[in-house]
Amino acid sequence: MLPPVGGIQTAVVELSPSPAPAETATPSPGPQCTVVLDEDTLDRLTLSMDPVDQTMEMRPGETRTFSLGVIECCYILELVEACATWSVDPPEGASIDPDTGFFTVDAQTLSGSVFTVSADVDNGRRVVSVEVHVFTPEDNPLVGLWREEAQYACGTGEEVVPEQPIGELRFRADGSFGVTWMPFEIYVDYWGTYAYDLPRGTLDLVIEGGNCVPDDVDGSGLFSLHEEGRLILRDMWLGRPRGQTGAGYCGHRLSQ
Repeated sequence: MLPPVGGIQTAVVELSPSPAPAETATPSPGPQCTVVLDEDTLDRLTLSMDPVDQTMEMRPGETRTFSLGVIECCYILELVEACATWSVDPPEGASIDPDTGFFTVDAQTLSGSVFTVSADVDNGRRVVSVEVHVFTPEDNPLVGLWREEAQYACGTGEEVVPEQPIGELRFRADGSFGVTWMPFEIYVDYWGTYAYDLPRGTLDLVIEGGNCVPDDVDGSGLFSLHEEGRLILRDMWLGRPRGQTGAGYCGHRLSQ
């Protein structure tokens, strides 16, 4: 404080310089993908281990990381490093990380919902997609792999030990099924679509193709599921395997 001058008191205030405004940090871009696929690999890219069936099934709340690959030696998925941007359609009910392919089905997503997961490879050189079918065991308890334990005689319902039991009866969440007596790699004896009515317990199988389709299949009947993990098919017959003859029966008992 200075002494008074001419009756007026003055003061000198030293002001500190205002700090320079903080600069907004610009994030440095991450490492750029530089992988360039050759045309043959690009054309063979897939998201599924099955070269024929480009669908997958998941339950609400489940997660998985999708990866690109090519099918080698008939059914082996060999992973391929590629520059890809991931997306899901529709975006409601599921999400996916665009960089990593980490996919999540929301816990509240309804059974029966279908999503298409896609990978845009090399900025549009190729788009690879797969369908994800959401299911719950309560809504579709058939989904899964079943193996035959017994057959039921017509009329009496007596259990009969199969001469050659069905090795795989597979129901998929996309509404398809397959029957195979002696599973080997991706071989299937015959396949098609199925429809079921849970309250009524009815089941209808429609054969659409196969490597060995029996001529005695009766694909319409009744089904029931038991607490011990058994599937009972009544009033229907999945046929006899190659090389077997004779009258068919009227049902099957299978387990997972």
